[in-house]
Amino acid sequence: MTEAPLADGDLGLLVLLSAIAGLVDVTGFLQLGHVFTAHITGNLVLLLAGSVRAASPPLAQLLSIPVFAVAVAAACLIARRSGALLGRSVLLIAQALFLFLVLVLAVQPQGQPPSVGVVAAMAAVAAMAFQNALIQVSLRASWSTSVMTGNFVTAIVSLVGLLWTRSEARRESLQKLRVTMPLVLGFTAGCLIGATGASRLGPWTWSIPAALSVVAVPTGARTPGSRAQQASSPVKRTRS
Repeated sequence: MTEAPLADGDLGLLVLLSAIAGLVDVTGFLQLGHVFTAHITGNLVLLLAGSVRAASPPLAQLLSIPVFAVAVAAACLIARRSGALLGRSVLLIAQALFLFLVLVLAVQPQGQPPSVGVVAAMAAVAAMAFQNALIQVSLRASWSTSVMTGNFVTAIVSLVGLLWTRSEARRESLQKLRVTMPLVLGFTAGCLIGATGASRLGPWTWSIPAALSVVAVPTGARTPGSRAQQASSPVKRTRS
């Protein structure tokens, strides 16, 4: 399957989602028991490192991988049944609801049972799972908003291609650079805001990604690529 060209409005949505992912990942790591909520690789590394030391893994880290998998599967089913345009809105709304649930649980008075923190962490994991599913199923894009390694490598390779290749290759390199750099910068900004907020706002830091997720709903619904993406919905599309 060839990836469809990314519309300008879709790029704006991806940058916004990158900022949300950076916020959620840093805030979750600092406040929810060192759980990487926006991607699974970090949790897998921590679990395996802990197993070598014969340490008992935190429950939130242990549950993050199956919860992420189940949430992605549920998001895919929802998107495929809803169609591209409606599915996009539904997944964005679901992400917002999960993040508001995290906020409600996080601002509870001290002395709550540990299970409250575990549920909050899993809600954050589910929110990021829905975001990742949204990008692949509804936007049908290969760019990542929560794991920056691939975007960073693509940006560096594109920069090298822009400086040391022929004009045809430079055009392609420039197009990739215009996508990857905003995503990396958006995620970085989200991380910085999350780290600063965690030290100054405490659990109320979760109000920032929750509010941004609400902004993402109308942003995703009005992107220029929505109508074109609807025509290539996984439900209606029969061939690549």
